[in-house]
Amino acid sequence: MNELCILDRWEGDTAVIEVTDEEDRTHWQKADRSELPPDAREGDVLTRSGQSWQVDQAATAARREKMARRLARLKNRGNP
Repeated sequence: MNELCILDRWEGDTAVIEVTDEEDRTHWQKADRSELPPDAREGDVLTRSGQSWQVDQAATAARREKMARRLARLKNRGNP
């Protein structure tokens, strides 16, 4: 199964991860901070290997770029 996992937020030492499956259904999963890399931050795309998570640097960069383009497009709406 192909899932998209995004680090949504930190609640103390707990990571709240948004998981979206192939059918666009979303659920939330929690993980202890010790299961994630120390440099993981909100908005990162995550992959799971065994009991630990890794940041997918390429997918995170692509997602951030896509969101930046979307935000720029929204800011320019209605401007000639």
